[in-house]
Order: sequence, then structure tokens, then C-alpha cells
Amino acid sequence: MSGDEREPAAGPAPAAQAAQAAPSTGLRALVADEFNFSQAMGGPRGMAESVLPGLAFVVVYVITTELWPALIASAGLALLFAIVRLIQRGSVMGAISGLGGIGLGALWAWRTGKPEDVYAWGLWVNGAYLAGCLLSVLLRWPAVGIVVGFFGGGLEPKALSDWRADKAFARRAAWATWLLVALFGARLAVQLPLYYTEHVALLGSFKLIMGVPLFAAVLWLDWLIMRPVAKRPRSAEPAADQSHPESQ
Repeated sequence: MSGDEREPAAGPAPAAQAAQAAPSTGLRALVADEFNFSQAMGGPRGMAESVLPGLAFVVVYVITTELWPALIASAGLALLFAIVRLIQRGSVMGAISGLGGIGLGALWAWRTGKPEDVYAWGLWVNGAYLAGCLLSVLLRWPAVGIVVGFFGGGLEPKALSDWRADKAFARRAAWATWLLVALFGARLAVQLPLYYTEHVALLGSFKLIMGVPLFAAVLWLDWLIMRPVAKRPRSAEPAADQSHPESQ
């Protein structure tokens, strides 16, 4: 090999590059260098796609007290968002997810004829998330640890479990996952009584308030908890966690 023919410098693995280049949206924001509320929730457009269909249902239902006009307004707006994304050839995952949730809620309400059943699917989903997060902590595989280990490890499969050897990391991941348990538990504690007493407008309003805004706040708190350990190499010997409440 001649002197001019040199091996290319080793750079980050393609998976790691993809992880670094991807926007810090949703749970990926837990490994971001700086937390950005707007970006974490998908930007202004993503937040609009998440909030406006539900808001349309509440407003139209309050005005008409009829199920069908509210369903048509909500589902129509969610479908419009998805179509615009397709036309612009952008990412449709957020819009499709919102449309799917609206569609399942609408189908449930259509079958029962009860307006409050628009929110039944969402209550079941929150219950599933609550059970999953709680179980993950009890099994000592806290969900936040899996997420941060995965995205922080450049999307490498081994990063799903390597973090468990770092006691400080695992402990903080458990605290952060307990916050998610509290979030999903609070949603059910507030919304289930409204569902069973058929307070549709109040139920819809609290679903909006405890949806994107509250999730963003909990995500930020989780980011603060995980920030000191999220970027630490898993191969390094874990240092003592000086911020543990019991040591202060």
C-alpha cells in the first residue's frame, strides 16, 4: 500500500450515527444533551396533531351535546393531518398513531352509543402502560433504563441490558420509571371516575390537560434524573452516586 493510500479514519458506527442524527422526540429526548419541550413532543406540528383532534371532540360535543358531530369533527381532523403528511411525504407515524387512537375510540363509542366510550381505549392503554412500567421496576428492569440504554447505546441491541451492571444508572432508571407509574396512575385516578359518571366534557378536558403537557413535564423530570448517568460509558467502572437521597 502506498503512502497516499491510507485506511479511512474509523468513525461512529452507522447505528450510532443514526441515533445521534435523529431528532430528540418522545422518549428519545431522555438522552438529548439539552431538553427541549417542543422538540420532545414532536415540535409545534406534532403537538397540534396530538391535541387538536381531542380538542375538536370536546368543543363540538359541548356545543351540540351529540356524539356523531363530535366524532366526525375529531376523526376528520385527525384524517386531514395524516393526509397532509402523506402529500408532503413526511413522517406519518405521529398522525397515523393519533388517527388510530381516534378511530378506535370512535368505533367503541359507535358500538355502545355512549359518548364517554370515546375515551375507553385511552383508559385501557394507560392501564397497560401503568402495569408495564410497574412490572418493569419490580423485575428490576426499569423501562426508562431500557429506553436510555438503547438510545444512548447507539441503538445497539446489547445496550438493552449492559446498563444493569451500573448500579447508579439502574437506581436512577428506577426512580424515573416510578415517575411514569405515577403519571399513568394519576391519569386513571382522575379520569376513571369521570368516565363512570359520564362527565364527557370534563373527561375530555382532563385527558387533554393530562396528556401532552403533563407527559412533557414528566419526561423533563426523567431527563433531569438520568442526565448525570445517561452519557457515561457502560464499560467504565460506575462512580458512587453522590446525589442519592440516602447519602445526603
